[in-house]
Amino acid sequence: MSTLVFGTPRALAPARTLSDVVHNCDQDDPLPSGDPRWQDLSAGRGDAAAETLVQDLLARQREQLIHAAFVSHRGAGKSTELRRIAGLVGETYHPLYIEATVEMDPIRIESEDLLLNIALAVEKEMRRIGRSLPADLLRRVEQWFADAIRSTKWAQGYDANVAAGIEGKFEIPFLGSMFAQAKALMKHESEYRTEVKQVLKKFPGTLIQNVNDFLEAAEQKLDGRALLLMIDNLDRYDPSVIDELLVIGADRIRSLRCNLILTPPISLLLQPRSAQLDASYACYDMFTVKLRTREQRYDEFDGPGRDLLELVLAKRIDLDVVMPDKEVRDRLIAASGGGIRELLDLVSWTARFARLGGTTIMERDVEKAIARRKQRLRDQINVNGWWEALGHIGETKEVGDDDKSLAVLFHRLAFKYNGEGWYDVHPLVDELMRERRR
Repeated sequence: MSTLVFGTPRALAPARTLSDVVHNCDQDDPLPSGDPRWQDLSAGRGDAAAETLVQDLLARQREQLIHAAFVSHRGAGKSTELRRIAGLVGETYHPLYIEATVEMDPIRIESEDLLLNIALAVEKEMRRIGRSLPADLLRRVEQWFADAIRSTKWAQGYDANVAAGIEGKFEIPFLGSMFAQAKALMKHESEYRTEVKQVLKKFPGTLIQNVNDFLEAAEQKLDGRALLLMIDNLDRYDPSVIDELLVIGADRIRSLRCNLILTPPISLLLQPRSAQLDASYACYDMFTVKLRTREQRYDEFDGPGRDLLELVLAKRIDLDVVMPDKEVRDRLIAASGGGIRELLDLVSWTARFARLGGTTIMERDVEKAIARRKQRLRDQINVNGWWEALGHIGETKEVGDDDKSLAVLFHRLAFKYNGEGWYDVHPLVDELMRERRR
């Protein structure tokens, strides 16, 4: 179940051993709000996306609702920034964070999935803070759901289980209800899920109204603070899935009576499919950290980006002890292309290789980690036939108008940088292309 879990800042000392480097550079561990490891990268990104969103949230009029799209390349640091935003607006809002790919089907989601998860997350969060939603509201929603899907095979099997006493295992009635148990059903493909979804699609207005009743009941118990839903990881879905959910289905999402931050794939902003993303949502786009100018080589630096990323590492690693060679740091930073996830992943694998034969990170360890990453990139490009699209981006510093150009952006094989808004391929992709031309 999704709850408001931003965590407490951890007092992690900078790593002084290679095993601690692996731990401290976990790319799948977004920083909680207030974490001392956070580094302001806005000067390197060339934007103030997070800061602007915070200002807009704090300037919101009481009768106004903000429905925002917080957009960037995957791995650029959105999850960490969302947690930081939650901390900065905490006196005005009660943030509720939902990781879509964790709480729902990680391959495909529809509005029924999202609405169901929102309702359950709100109910659980309000109970967590000791301000449970009204019992009559919970009973009414549960009864509506039971009546709506009574004819499905899943509901009939559920009723049989209840009759056999299985329901008695649940201490909290609503979490043990048919409505709540449908969440597990919706997460995995099955005949039952298809049948239940088809039934729910017949009642779109009622489902939204029930969710809005939960949202309004919750907000009445928050002592004047507004509820802020943050739906993360939507950029990990295929863009066509999120286009259907957020753009084609924009009227349904925007009918939710709460403030909302969404994280759609960047391709929906760059090349709209069914309609313009920014026609339905206020878009705040956060760029990849720029390490050089568009004319420079991939191993050259220009501007504050390089030093900012070294600071990111210095807050996680005692560089003088574990990575004393500046050339080693430069190679890792340049090879990341400015992507935070890419940098942390490379450093983590470098440390894994280094601890097989020493106590500090050496050039040979970096090259082993880079070779591993390049091999995976090469296979991915070969299988999908992306060389031509990547060659076009590398030569023109622009994306093409084809699906393959958007695909390489989605898979972090190319990045968009600040300033004039130029694009370039991942530095390790450039190395692969040069190797192919030899």
